[in-house]
Amino acid sequence: TFYVQLEDDILAKSHFITAMKKFAITKSALTKPDQPSWFVLDFCQLGFIGKMFKSAELPYLITYFQMFYNDKPVDWLLLYFIESKVCRSDKDQKHCNLERAKYWLHYRPSLFQHIGTSSSLKGKVQKLKDKQFGSKVPAFYPHVHNPPARVRSNIVAYKNYLLKRAYRGETYFWGLLPQPGDLVQFIFEKPTLLRRYLFRSGNSEHPSDRFYNTTVEVLPADSLSENSSVWSAYNSTTDDYLIIGAFDGLGMAEGVIDVKIGAIKEIRLHVHSDSENWALLSEIDLETNNAPAESYTNS
Repeated sequence: TFYVQLEDDILAKSHFITAMKKFAITKSALTKPDQPSWFVLDFCQLGFIGKMFKSAELPYLITYFQMFYNDKPVDWLLLYFIESKVCRSDKDQKHCNLERAKYWLHYRPSLFQHIGTSSSLKGKVQKLKDKQFGSKVPAFYPHVHNPPARVRSNIVAYKNYLLKRAYRGETYFWGLLPQPGDLVQFIFEKPTLLRRYLFRSGNSEHPSDRFYNTTVEVLPADSLSENSSVWSAYNSTTDDYLIIGAFDGLGMAEGVIDVKIGAIKEIRLHVHSDSENWALLSEIDLETNNAPAESYTNS
């Protein structure tokens, strides 16, 4: 029924799909028979991001874009398209603006924020931000109730973005180019029963600085025999760590830890390939069985 134009270098507010559908249905229902219906619903004030159209009307817009896409950016073409429909040469600009507002409706506050710098104009760096988006997106997500642990990594930290500070919830960890075999280790002061783990890499300012081809591994406090059900359920490393997870394509690694593993001495991140980017951990959330539930944010 509806088509929405998005880009790959944006942030979105929670429940954006629900908000968009509700707004579209409401505006459609309010249209009177003798009045023009909306042509575009705008959920972002910048460029061609977050624009909603009725799928039935897309052929008209597509034809227009196909004629002029080599001449001007599509967000400019959208404006010209609407003006061609409603603006008249025998009327002034005020009349044009009033008529255009009937076809082009805006939702506020904006649901999307542009975080990239690429522009469709060759050689142009696009740094504009949507002021209607609201509060700044956090660069990291602090957790102050992680279990006591020594932390270390052979990934060299940049400036004061240290792993120990990230683990305490003071900032994010930001390290130079990871290499195969690099480790990020969290060694507990005493064997600890972990319920779940969450590692978030990258942030809004450095979205590409993620962990790629990296596994999550734990070292059980009790040695596991090769015949145990836990040992056979997981792949293991040559130094007897169980591989319990890995980072996905969005830079996240999260999961619930099998209770059969029992208490663990250490949880670590193990890099398996070269990276073209630095590595940034914006969230480290290790939840124990006795952790206060309110200290953990919804991922």
